Amino acid sequence: MSSDASKEWSGTFKELGEKRDKLRGLIRHHLLEHYARDEAETEADLDRDIRRAKTILSLDAAMNKVDRFLKTHSPRMGRGKRIKEVKSNLTDNESAKMTTSKGTIQGYNGVATVDKKHQIVIDAQAFGEGQEHHTLQPVLETVEARFKKLGIADNIYQKGTVVTADTGFANDKFIGNKFEQPQAGPKGESHG
Repeated sequence: MSSDASKEWSGTFKELGEKRDKLRGLIRHHLLEHYARDEAETEADLDRDIRRAKTILSLDAAMNKVDRFLKTHSPRMGRGKRIKEVKSNLTDNESAKMTTSKGTIQGYNGVATVDKKHQIVIDAQAFGEGQEHHTLQPVLETVEARFKKLGIADNIYQKGTVVTADTGFANDKFIGNKFEQPQAGPKGESHG
């Protein structure tokens, strides 16, 4: 699901540092141009100087925004097999850049848990990461805690509960130790 965050303000800390330096260079360029033509002779020159001053203020605000973010945040680390930095976002740092059928968006991955027998949603969460493979464990733990708190079951997964998830949740590190591996169903569908 899309967030209100702008993709323009996304990047690794290295990329954001480069963006800040580029903005600083643009400010310097416009200031030098402004100083070189300091004395407006015509109305057109005056209009150009006003536009340049507005551009400098806008670039300065953007540079300060990036600089402030870099000074007050630390890099976000992914949860994949190789832990590496993932892109941060200045406007919504909990969201993630994700590729969808409609292109790349800045947003969240929504995960819903449904009780098939009673046809109700028992949990819904949004994760600010594009990959689902690490989200199954926190979802299952939340469901287990909710059922325990409500007095429905102390451990819902020891009562013969069947958990199915699509292959996007496949993660040997988690699933291999706690659940049966998915089995191929009819027409190559995966169930497990």
